[in-house]
Amino acid sequence: MGKKRNLILAGLISVLCFPAVASAATTKTVCASDCDFTDIAAAIASEEVASGDTIKLNEDLTVNTMISVNKSVTIDLNGHNITGEGVKYVFDFNAKDTEFTLTDSTDEAGTIENADRGILVTAGELTFDKVTLTSADRTIQINPVTDGGAAKVIVEGGVIKSTGTNATRTIMLWGNNVAGEASLVVNGGEIIAPISSDNSAAINLGSNNAAGNTVEINGGKITGYNGVRLYGNGEKDMTVLTMNGGSISAVNAGILQSATEGTENTEIYLYGGSITAKDDAEASGLVGGDAVAIHHTQTGILVIGKEDGTGPTLTGETAVAVKEGDVTVNGGTIIATGEYREQVIAREDGTDDSGAAISISSNGSYTAGITLEINGGNLTSKNGNALFEGIAYTADGEPTAEKSFVTSMEVTNGTFTSAIDKASVVATYAEPFISGGTYSSEENLDEYTKDEIIFSQDENGNFVVGEELDDAIDTPTEDTTTPSEDVPEVPQTFDALGIYAGIGLVSVAAIAGAVIYLKRRA
Repeated sequence: MGKKRNLILAGLISVLCFPAVASAATTKTVCASDCDFTDIAAAIASEEVASGDTIKLNEDLTVNTMISVNKSVTIDLNGHNITGEGVKYVFDFNAKDTEFTLTDSTDEAGTIENADRGILVTAGELTFDKVTLTSADRTIQINPVTDGGAAKVIVEGGVIKSTGTNATRTIMLWGNNVAGEASLVVNGGEIIAPISSDNSAAINLGSNNAAGNTVEINGGKITGYNGVRLYGNGEKDMTVLTMNGGSISAVNAGILQSATEGTENTEIYLYGGSITAKDDAEASGLVGGDAVAIHHTQTGILVIGKEDGTGPTLTGETAVAVKEGDVTVNGGTIIATGEYREQVIAREDGTDDSGAAISISSNGSYTAGITLEINGGNLTSKNGNALFEGIAYTADGEPTAEKSFVTSMEVTNGTFTSAIDKASVVATYAEPFISGGTYSSEENLDEYTKDEIIFSQDENGNFVVGEELDDAIDTPTEDTTTPSEDVPEVPQTFDALGIYAGIGLVSVAAIAGAVIYLKRRA
């Protein structure tokens, strides 16, 4: 009897000490007949579908009412297609602090297509993978609502494509005056905006009411007339773009800022990946774009490369064009392929092209100021200067500014390679700013160096900044010893000839050594 009581007691203890195992997630099917539900909206509304469950399509589906998703569910297209008919958006994901997944479990992924827009995310986190999503504009719009918490999209794979004909935005982050709540992470897949649409962008980061929106690009392919367009609103919070990997291909600009008043203060950190801008008028059906990798037109921060010298590859006719803002280059490869221009023509709606790898133009319409710090990286121009800094002119040849708007300029390292007959660096900045680096041309370097600098040529003929002059040449000290009264022994004639000949040979060898250029600032 005692043993029986002990067994009963042990059983009670085990029931009390170990919680009940939660029921496993289930899969519910959707089709016209012989499925769990006849449409997705009914499945989501049903108590039979709990958080963590999967809703799987068993046939193609036409949607004529927007589907509201307010549960943590996975929607699996299962190789089938959804077509919107007469709806603004096909899906609205709108539950605070909730995780959603839109994917396809088959090798041949299904599609979602709508004539107007695609998916709206107002609250919660949506992971998008494998599906092909197409609409005319705002194929995904991230639009947080007040008190709705974060609205976030993570792109792991698939294709997101807009097909509109004017100013289309494939993924749109709309600030809605909610600071820090709209965000996008791109880990894979493709995001495509039409290159036949002037002023379109694959990712539109923020708006004139943007507040603290963020985009992080770690992988994937982004293509369009423009890659990423940024709007800021410094009164609320910064708009931040970080690129660690992946690729951006554009006709006009890989990354550009809105020049609209009140949309300033953005942060751009480019640590990896590639951005390529190439004018392709035949493919785009347009007169052509500016073909600039980065167009920085407002106050804010642009950082290219990490402190260890690694960084992205940026390629464009003018690779990085700056009119305002604070720019730091730590590493990476920056290549300009465009036409050389001795003077840049001021443009309010586009790039002041110079054909330089980094081009800074003081344009009379952009007066907030510019700072530049280059600590590393490889800057190359195929036809012009590796680094250009100057004043923009009107088409009639009149300067748009009385002096440079650059408030500070510093070059401590980096490699600057220009076209064969062009200077590596051209600048109007008033103060010497070079203290290090390697240059393909020595033109202007003595004018721009901060101190008395030694430039030595390496095996490739490049001019490399060495030590400061005072450190390189010892200053002779005065001899305070009392000279000896002993008359020195006069060497014999043949001995003297041998000594003098040896001294001559040593002198000739020294002259024939490495070429050293002593550059002194006037």
